[in-house]
Amino acid sequence: MADHRSTAEGPRGRADALSAERRALLTLELARRRAATNRPVRRPRPGPEPRFPLSYAQERLWFLDQADPGTTAYVMPGGMRLRGPLDPEALGRALTEIVRRHEALRTTFPAEGGKPEQCIGRPRPVPLPVTDLRTAAPQDREAAVAECCRAEAVRPFDLTRDLMLRARLLRLADDDHVLLLSLHHIAADGWTLDVLKHEIGVLYNAFRQGTEHDLPELEVQYADYAVWQRDWLGQGLLREQLTYWRERLEDTPVLELPADFPGAAERTWRGASVPFTVPARLWQKVGALAGRSGVTPYMVLVAAFAVVLSRWSGQRDLVIGSPVAGRSHPELERLAGFFVNTLPLRVDLHGAPSFATLLEQVRVTCTDAYAHQEVPFGTLVQALAPDRSQGPVPLVQVMLALCDTPAEDLALDGVRAEELDVVLTGRSSKFDLVLDLVAARDGRLRGRVEFSTDLFAHATAAAIGQAFVHVLTAATGDPDLPVDRLPLLSPEERDRVLYELSGSGDARAADTAGCLHPLIDRTAEKAPDAPAVRCGDVTLTYRDLVERANALAHDLRGLGAGPEQLVGVCLPKSADMVVALLAILKAGAGYMPLDPRYPHQRVQLMVRDSQVPVVVTDAAVAASGLLAPPADGTGPRLVLVEESTRRRSDPPADLAAARTLAYVIYTSGSTGVPKGSANEHGGVVNTLLGLNRCLGLGASDRMLAISSLNYDMSVYEIFGPLLAGGCVVVPRDDDVTDPERLRRLLVDTGVTAWSSAPALLEMLVAHARGHGGLPGSALRLAVLGGDRPAPTLADRLAGLVPDVRLYNLAGMTETSYCTLYHLVRRPEPVPGSIPWGRPLPNQRVYVLDRHGEPVPVGVRGELFVGGPAVRRGYWRRPGLTAQRFVPDPFGAVPGGRLYRTGDAARWRVGGELEFLGRLDHQVKLRGLRIEPGEIEVALAAHPDVERGVVLLRGEGLDQRLVAYLTASGPLPPSSGELRRFLRERLPDHMVPSAFVPLDRLPLLPSGKLDRSALPDVTPARPEAVAYVAPAGPLEEVLAGVWADVLKVDRVGAGDDFFELGGHSLLVTQAVSRIRDLFRVDLSIRGFLAASTLPALAAHLRATADAQGVDADRVADLVLQVGAMTEEQVKRSLAE
Repeated sequence: MADHRSTAEGPRGRADALSAERRALLTLELARRRAATNRPVRRPRPGPEPRFPLSYAQERLWFLDQADPGTTAYVMPGGMRLRGPLDPEALGRALTEIVRRHEALRTTFPAEGGKPEQCIGRPRPVPLPVTDLRTAAPQDREAAVAECCRAEAVRPFDLTRDLMLRARLLRLADDDHVLLLSLHHIAADGWTLDVLKHEIGVLYNAFRQGTEHDLPELEVQYADYAVWQRDWLGQGLLREQLTYWRERLEDTPVLELPADFPGAAERTWRGASVPFTVPARLWQKVGALAGRSGVTPYMVLVAAFAVVLSRWSGQRDLVIGSPVAGRSHPELERLAGFFVNTLPLRVDLHGAPSFATLLEQVRVTCTDAYAHQEVPFGTLVQALAPDRSQGPVPLVQVMLALCDTPAEDLALDGVRAEELDVVLTGRSSKFDLVLDLVAARDGRLRGRVEFSTDLFAHATAAAIGQAFVHVLTAATGDPDLPVDRLPLLSPEERDRVLYELSGSGDARAADTAGCLHPLIDRTAEKAPDAPAVRCGDVTLTYRDLVERANALAHDLRGLGAGPEQLVGVCLPKSADMVVALLAILKAGAGYMPLDPRYPHQRVQLMVRDSQVPVVVTDAAVAASGLLAPPADGTGPRLVLVEESTRRRSDPPADLAAARTLAYVIYTSGSTGVPKGSANEHGGVVNTLLGLNRCLGLGASDRMLAISSLNYDMSVYEIFGPLLAGGCVVVPRDDDVTDPERLRRLLVDTGVTAWSSAPALLEMLVAHARGHGGLPGSALRLAVLGGDRPAPTLADRLAGLVPDVRLYNLAGMTETSYCTLYHLVRRPEPVPGSIPWGRPLPNQRVYVLDRHGEPVPVGVRGELFVGGPAVRRGYWRRPGLTAQRFVPDPFGAVPGGRLYRTGDAARWRVGGELEFLGRLDHQVKLRGLRIEPGEIEVALAAHPDVERGVVLLRGEGLDQRLVAYLTASGPLPPSSGELRRFLRERLPDHMVPSAFVPLDRLPLLPSGKLDRSALPDVTPARPEAVAYVAPAGPLEEVLAGVWADVLKVDRVGAGDDFFELGGHSLLVTQAVSRIRDLFRVDLSIRGFLAASTLPALAAHLRATADAQGVDADRVADLVLQVGAMTEEQVKRSLAE
């Protein structure tokens, strides 16, 4: 018996069984056949200057021109060098005839009521001004040509009256000319250029010879295409294709390439370009791979570009814009006009597929996209409503364009023409990045990386172009390689990153550096009476320091202290603290700090984990019970520093060597259990001597030892000046937390060098600025580490001490404290961002990808530290040490290791390392990746904010950014003020939802910020904006305009224009009506910046007032007239 269900479902079942590739091909063929039966036809031309609607593409460009009057982003400049006897009259006639033939080039775009139209103008001559450069010197002529090119590139078109084709002739000699042609993109595209070059040649030759040309009259014109496009898409095709794109681009991520410059809230069109070349042999290999894989060469290029973008950004899901000609009918192929469309190609690189597998995916993606290419890009953007804060072009941030046939030659009788290859400065970029490739006649591809100069440096664009060539080379050689194994660097570029940027020296430097205490002894021998330590009323000379340390060292040696053993130090800040550290080192042991301000439980955890047998302390700390052993165990033996016998001042026998343990400092662990980082003498001495040389620290310096011993900056604050022959100034514990006492101490003791976490210096500077400054201060040097300094701190500090030098230091407790240093400049070359800087002498750092390979300059990777600083690892944690200390494949010494920091970093173009945050601090909110540090930098730039910290709070849909801040004045700024301030500097998705003012940010004993102690904020579930009636006549009138334009019942004071369905064309209509009602020149840019009624009312009121109009009075009149009947209106007019 037959199964009727299977018969009915058979066709659907067969369709579902089709491969994705075959389904895409069938869809494409169906679209082709449908298009072939529906062709553009010539429409009647009513009157001498007929009007037609704009095409969808023109509509978008018209709006962009209105939003940014005078923009040159869509000017298409070009130039040809013409060598030979040129007939300028014939050339001018050819251009005039071209404008007659192609209506698009003599079309203007008037607008009434905010709605633009195409107005086809009468044929008119094309001016061809001639600039005579024959009398200039040869080098001056070429410079003049370049300047003329630049001038033409930045000369805007007036869309309401200009021809869309502009020409200029430069005469360099009687037989040497340059023809400059500029078009506006609203009337032309890349294809148009070839059309025009062909016709110029035919027409020029005919006019020059006095013959008739053989160009046929055009069957249709661009206006016919515009009308046909709207009719055709209106038959349901648009809705059908939009369904595909909505599904394909659902949850599309924003491509966030790491920028060289901090992004402004409002991006411009400013851009530049850098050339590169795909060699002929490589282009042949691309074609061969395409043939073997059943794809087009363009698809190979898309796959390679996707690899570069993914590796550069770290994103696996990305969109690449692909231009398509849009000339689906033969009659459009010889027509000037803006037909090109942009297709968003979504590429997925999750799982690191092979390049061959990626090609299969790209083939299906492209074929599907081509089958749905009729949807205009502007319509697609409007329908999908993507995040508009990501630059001039939402949805697509990058583009890949290929012209795989050599460009049309300009064939003029007796004249040799070649394209002018002049770099045009002041150029624009419509996207973040464009890869533009054109086939040359010698078989190579001429490439150009066009880039936004708001985001990228020239060197970065050049590196991306070269990386594209390297990926293509490797992929065509072995398409089975995983995409994350395809190299972005040439061997020479790799060596530069590894052996120039990454630092110098090797691990052997630590073996010859010596030990800390003998170097201090040497200073004591040279200058025994020089001050070494000062704390309050106590001053120790170098002789005093060494003799007291020797005595305590003998006592410790008698208790069994020696090499590879730990001795704890639990002392308040004092001169004895410094004595104890030196004594432990002289005993041959390593010291382990136990901050007496730490909680008892924390101290006991460190004591148990380290199994430290002896702790040097004082009577007060011992009596506090902090070091008392637990009830069920025994604790370390306590040595009271004040009871040291001092019977022997001679140095004990030196048992330490460069590879001997110097100290173990405990830091927080991700598991909640602190971990001890062990460091050796040689590595520490190598670091401190190198830092002293870089900072210029000498015997005349007095450094404030402000940091807790449990913070590794204390290593430099104490031993740095002692190695230099200087003096260590130790503040009392109470001084450190009291800004006034700290201010007085700094001045009274003549401190010349400061070292701390940024928060402590911020506290001092903020206090000093409001309490008399730092008069008489000897401070000349300040070094910061452990956290991000505020970008304004250098200026504020210099306001107190004009000649002070501020350094930003970076390093890890695991690797001898400091690895990188940077002298903070005022201002920094990259505003708002202070880098970590360059490696110290004999230090090496690497930025590597997840496979341990160096990444190009500008690309985010993980920071690894190598060289002499990497030695021990974690105290009594071999498993954790093996996990974080990995083999060094780049070092000159066999068996060397790298420390894996867990920090995200990148090399800047200038050779400095930039810290990008912890790899686990990056947050993602509503599909967008966010670095809280970037928001913190912007927040700190507010004049009333001392410091800010941003966290992601909440779960799921309730997630939001919360900013915690301290005020620099008596009152914190309001949340509204801060939102407005940040919105001027950051995209909307990076503006926090809540602002929490605090009296002081919580700090750890080390001086670092304690993020875990920041108070939580009760999350509020987002709700629809409640209707709030407009306030006053002005808002009421504006609400009426919005409601009419948006076709909604009512508009409230809390509504947002775009959230109610507004888009670019509706903006122009609303602005046009507001201008008509109020007779005020309101700008589109102003409307866009104020998308709510109160904001727009305030902006309109200010704009009107500046133009001598009382907006509120006009609004009253409008409401009065609106309330009148038609009869009342007529009567009033009659009166």
